[in-house]
Amino acid sequence: MRIKFISLVKSSATPLNKNLLSTISESISAFGDVEVVDTAPDLVHICGKWSSASATPIKHYTNKGVPVVFTSANGLTEQLTTLSCMLAPTVFHCCGPAEARLIKKISPKASIVVIANEKFTSTTDKTTMLRLFNELYVKTYNEHEAHVKEDIQQKLKGVSDEAIKDIIALLLYLKYAYKRETIRQTLLDSLSDTLINSDYDEGAMHKTLSDMRLLSFAASSMALLEEKSHLTEGFMPIASSADKLMKHMTKYII
Repeated sequence: MRIKFISLVKSSATPLNKNLLSTISESISAFGDVEVVDTAPDLVHICGKWSSASATPIKHYTNKGVPVVFTSANGLTEQLTTLSCMLAPTVFHCCGPAEARLIKKISPKASIVVIANEKFTSTTDKTTMLRLFNELYVKTYNEHEAHVKEDIQQKLKGVSDEAIKDIIALLLYLKYAYKRETIRQTLLDSLSDTLINSDYDEGAMHKTLSDMRLLSFAASSMALLEEKSHLTEGFMPIASSADKLMKHMTKYII
């Protein structure tokens, strides 16, 4: 999993959780399959104040389809108001139950997880804290992915041909991956393999793509698979189009 850590705390400030993200980012890779990155993250952890300065990057990533964990830099020392509900991360991380109760009061539907900061309590230690954060990241990412795939299946409820459904499900996931600017090579290869090995009616495929308004995206995707994977023209359900969209998608392949 690729994780980006963003601290919105000024270097001159001294909030309670100022060094929390640096502590996590320096050691988290030892607790799971985690890569700390600056670009193309699977998940983002933001630490900042309860303000629009925090709301802006949270919204930026969640709108792209990237799950966000948010930690208040000041914990309970910062006065919260009902305006704080403008913060809408995937998960609120709190350092204690009192903070969690306050957030739940302000935003009853919020997802909240309590993990103590080992710098300010004897109830935990660094190893335990890092293990819990790794579990939080994995759970948050997996649940987000499951939700994305469930939404895709909902869109395909009217498609009866299983081969067509499998192909379009991968196309829709590719569209989602493009939106979040993280297209894995394994996804491209899986889509190529599925197209090559599937037996489907081309007329029905074309109609389904048209009904779902995916013809243009599919044409760009075919060109992408031809250039960056191993799909050849004979296995394409529609003609490829090496257009601007296709060229833009190549920028996000990892």
